[in-house]
Amino acid sequence: MPEFWIDSDSLIESKKGPYAFDIAPGFWKFLEQKISEETIASSVTVYNELEDYGAEDDLLQWAEKQKDAGFFITPDPLVQTLFRQIADYVNNTYSQHQASKFLDDADPWIIAHAKSYGGRVVTFETSAPTSKAPKIPDVSEKFDVKCLNVYQMARELGMSL
Repeated sequence: MPEFWIDSDSLIESKKGPYAFDIAPGFWKFLEQKISEETIASSVTVYNELEDYGAEDDLLQWAEKQKDAGFFITPDPLVQTLFRQIADYVNNTYSQHQASKFLDDADPWIIAHAKSYGGRVVTFETSAPTSKAPKIPDVSEKFDVKCLNVYQMARELGMSL
């Protein structure tokens, strides 16, 4: 099972920033290698967010190829059960508006996938325990799921461009 579960913001921010396709194509090749080794994965809900994010941009084109390679995983019954537990926690902790916003995104699904299979969530979100809006690191912590960012994951996996 994958050790790292990639959130959509990790892909979007990497593409917009230091790992743009025209600047660092090696980054995307590295991810493809780790996808083929089943070291990293993401949720199909992240793919859906990427579709909403950018009609025909290079990130979506890359994601379409990775979908065929098995990168975007459909939630199985275990993941769905954990999603419901996360939803209960979020609904009981945050306002209805903030909870609904969080639960409508891929964020809780990434946490549920990671919890189900002992992985970690890769996100650029940072902890904000006093925030009125749920944040991936804070919800993850409640479910004993660790988070790290793309740079930390790349270092752990030995990426070198």
